[in-house]
Amino acid sequence: MMRRIWPLAVLSVWAALAASLAGCGRAPTRSYYTLTYPIEQGRFAESLDVTVRVKEVDLRESYRRSEIVLRPDRHELQYDRARRWSERPQKMITSLLIDHLRASNLVRQVDEKVAQSPAAYTLTAEVEAIEEVQAGDQALARLAMNLRLVRFADDTVVWTYRFDARRPVGEVERNTTRSTVRALSEILQAQFDLALDDLAIYLRDPETPRLARTNEPAVEQPSADGSGGLRWRPDDPLNDLTALHADTTPMGVGFGAVFVPALSSTQEEPPVAVYDAESGGAVAEGRPGARIVLRPGSYDVRFGTGTVVQQIVARVEVEDGRTVVVPPTWATLQVDVVDEQFVPFRGTYELIRMDNREDYGLGFGADEQQGEKVRVWSLPPGLYKIIRSGGTYRDRTDFATVRLVPGEHSRFTLVLDPDTGEFLGAGEVEPGSTADRDQTWTVRGVVGGSVVFNDTDQAEQQQGRSYGASVFFDGSAIYREDAHLWHTRLELEEEQTRAPEDDFFTNDADRLFLHSIYTYVVVPWFGPYVRAGAETSLLTRYQAISDEAYVCPPGDGGGLAAPCSTVDGPDGPIVEVDRDNAELVDRLQLGGSFAPLQLREGTGGNFRVLRKRSVELDLRVGLGARQTLSNGLRTYGTRQSRADPSPEDPDRVLAYYTYQLVEDSFVNGIEGTIVGFARPLPWVTVSTEFDGLLAFDQDNSSFTWRNQISLRLASFASLNYRYNLTLDPAIIDETQTEHDVQLRFSYTLF
Repeated sequence: MMRRIWPLAVLSVWAALAASLAGCGRAPTRSYYTLTYPIEQGRFAESLDVTVRVKEVDLRESYRRSEIVLRPDRHELQYDRARRWSERPQKMITSLLIDHLRASNLVRQVDEKVAQSPAAYTLTAEVEAIEEVQAGDQALARLAMNLRLVRFADDTVVWTYRFDARRPVGEVERNTTRSTVRALSEILQAQFDLALDDLAIYLRDPETPRLARTNEPAVEQPSADGSGGLRWRPDDPLNDLTALHADTTPMGVGFGAVFVPALSSTQEEPPVAVYDAESGGAVAEGRPGARIVLRPGSYDVRFGTGTVVQQIVARVEVEDGRTVVVPPTWATLQVDVVDEQFVPFRGTYELIRMDNREDYGLGFGADEQQGEKVRVWSLPPGLYKIIRSGGTYRDRTDFATVRLVPGEHSRFTLVLDPDTGEFLGAGEVEPGSTADRDQTWTVRGVVGGSVVFNDTDQAEQQQGRSYGASVFFDGSAIYREDAHLWHTRLELEEEQTRAPEDDFFTNDADRLFLHSIYTYVVVPWFGPYVRAGAETSLLTRYQAISDEAYVCPPGDGGGLAAPCSTVDGPDGPIVEVDRDNAELVDRLQLGGSFAPLQLREGTGGNFRVLRKRSVELDLRVGLGARQTLSNGLRTYGTRQSRADPSPEDPDRVLAYYTYQLVEDSFVNGIEGTIVGFARPLPWVTVSTEFDGLLAFDQDNSSFTWRNQISLRLASFASLNYRYNLTLDPAIIDETQTEHDVQLRFSYTLF
């Protein structure tokens, strides 16, 4: 009955996935957009005794529509019927121009209509282009306008100002109209400020030569409170970050925002927490690469890896309608943990900063074949040491170093022995080598081999001649498209050696591995997965023994089969061997080709349960199945012997081995992984990881649970406690534990 559960579970997951995809066929919701921005009051200290009438802004014919205009080509315009202006664009821009001019205090009076006493000047404007330009795979917001000041006395154009501004808003496929309209509003605000500065020069003295000021920013106003926090500046180059313009976080009227740039392309950077600068209380949380909307005020932005006292802190001053970008003075680090075949797995390591010997905690790898992702460290720049879990900064083996540069993301590969945790290799990954991660298909294949001849008479080694050969193939295919991720891996490894005293080759490595997993990211915090894999050996394998012996196969009734039999002896049953039909062997056959064949399947979901400033929790849970087809795999008992004298050889000994055939096994259960990280106190961090398979028959359940608590006593001392719990019936049918306490000291001499 249990075996039927598995295919039904797979079908149910795929049915749910198909239903979610079917929902994509519904008609899109129509959205409406408006141009708006916060207007600065009193830009000019004294107003001029001048009256200006503002005429309604004119639009070129191509843009006199309610639809948002897209320009995929120089000679092509498209109109998005699902995304429209909330009112006529010329009316919105006219209202903004009038309000901007009145609030600036440049002139005494601003009229919208013809008055009884005509105004001294008339301000006209024409919108030449208001659109989203698509340049390759990038989208830009474009606004081009021409402003003119006409003197009423002689109907002469006395002043002009023209601009054609563009701002990036992200990739075409990922951009939303909200980002485009927000960028258009910011262009209007910045250019109207520049236009009024230039208009003021003319109105104060019409004979003054025109200044080339169209590209200069407005003068920054000093802060009212004189604080030294980060403030929005019109000339800040961070305002043009593509990621900032591509962010679609809504920002209501009367609110501002803070933006912490994401340095990596993943969503695994630590969260951002915002605290009130005066009270110290937490007010908001968010993620790098997205606006955190706040009311105007002074705040402390805190983010990064480690304890609270180790995190990066920035004081910001948030203003209405503005987004303050925190300059990236930190760095990010991604450590990919792999085995010798470059297969990712959940290995552990620790990270220590070298200049002050600070321990930043325990890190975990990720099993990408299970749909997991590697977490990213956010750290102060500097030199860091990666050590074996439980080591110290003084370790001279099992360590690696990496230097982090401000504003840059570094990827590091750490090769570990999955059984012992020993370092087998480490190094940084070239930035260019990860570019293919953005392609739809990524296919890799590596093949190689070696031939070894050896002749030695060194006392500490096996003396004599030996030779061997090895060959391997490592291939993978990765498909990425929107929310779809499909990863398939194929590995083949063969290594044969021959010792001096043997006349046969020994399999030092014989492995064929195939695994495939599909993940669909439904929402940022959840994605179902389906996976299947197989692992086996291709060649016949043997175990060498110290001397020759006979092999006795099992019989049908639980006894022994020919050429062995059990007979009654003087002291009880003894084993007899038909020497004429038996063969003495100096090695034991463990299994033939494809013995055993292990199949694994699983389906379930990856969940981001929590992403808070003090707690992070990830969960992967689903149904799992394991099938082991023994294909004649043998398990041998210990060597048995007894005196068996003969007339020709009175000292003859009968030596034999008995074996059993491994039975096929089928295990179904619930598979799951829990990875958690917490900061319960400013000086304490707790990390935990639980990975297991709960078999339905309970007898074959297995799990691994690893934990660490770190207490920062001072900048030069920390107290760490580790506790590991393991149960694997395939190795030993007992729970194994490991725990230790470490008190670490450090002192910087120079």
